[in-house]
Amino acid sequence: MGKDMMKGITLLELMVVVAISGILMGIAGFTVQGLRNREDAESQVRQLHVDMMNARVQALHRNKTCFVSLTTSSYQITEDTNESGGSAPDDGDMPLWSAPKQFKFHSRWNGTVILDGKGIISKSTGPLLTNAALAIRFDTAGIDPEYDCISVGPTRIRAGKWNGLKCKTR
Repeated sequence: MGKDMMKGITLLELMVVVAISGILMGIAGFTVQGLRNREDAESQVRQLHVDMMNARVQALHRNKTCFVSLTTSSYQITEDTNESGGSAPDDGDMPLWSAPKQFKFHSRWNGTVILDGKGIISKSTGPLLTNAALAIRFDTAGIDPEYDCISVGPTRIRAGKWNGLKCKTR
């Protein structure tokens, strides 16, 4: 073996490799975090969509009004067990969960969606968009998920993507 084969690597070469590795791991960390946030936002929209569809089925099956109450940070579904009616749950009504489900990405809509005993969305409290369509949007700025809103009409509940004017369903 010659002298050149026995040298190995220098400290400078090792530092360059470690620096490049650190930069690449930093970039990968930002990419993974961005993908995770995007998936979390889409999962939140899908979960609310499924829960609202289940509330519709429950209202239809039990022939009782259900309320889907949303705040900026959470939501709760309640059955009108005392059949008092109204535009929001009261003390005699039964919530589906012991505590409201929390949002990671805040809702831009506050109010209550009311599903009658036929599973039809009869009305809602809170702001409506044109033609009595309701869009429940989430604050997902900088994440760009596939789904970031739910369009609610009298007979449809559909997930979609906010295009700046409305919830464009897919």
